[in-house]
Amino acid sequence: MSKVLVVDPSKCTGCHRCEMWCSLTKYGEINPSRSNVYVIRREPAVDVPVVCVQCGLCVDVCPVEALKRNGKTDAVVVDAESCTGCGTCVKVCPYGVLRIDEETDTAAKCDLCGGSPACAGHCPHGAIRYEDAGKAAARRREQWATAIAIKIS
Repeated sequence: MSKVLVVDPSKCTGCHRCEMWCSLTKYGEINPSRSNVYVIRREPAVDVPVVCVQCGLCVDVCPVEALKRNGKTDAVVVDAESCTGCGTCVKVCPYGVLRIDEETDTAAKCDLCGGSPACAGHCPHGAIRYEDAGKAAARRREQWATAIAIKIS
């Protein structure tokens, strides 16, 4: 069964543990600037985790085909050996979550940690969860319907 990262900004406390665990897991250092998940602060005191939704738009634009979908996790992954660091994927990403890593000069993005995302596994408040895609879609439908009902009333 397919799983996706789900973000609930109402549960985010701005602790940045997701960023720290991501950079530690991927690069062996606690360095939020090398994280592939981002916590954006919006005032007053609203923190929003921003993650790759694995849409795949970057796959189609890569001129050297360095981005591919992992058949097991459905994540879009970067082949660092093929990546030239041209940045085309960064330009097309609608969420701004792709980046060129300054140390490796290659594209960097969330790859769902091979099916066990460190960010979700270490979020103490459940602001980032890795869950069944069907359940996540049902929750999004409910949230969308609630938002529309509030706007109409």
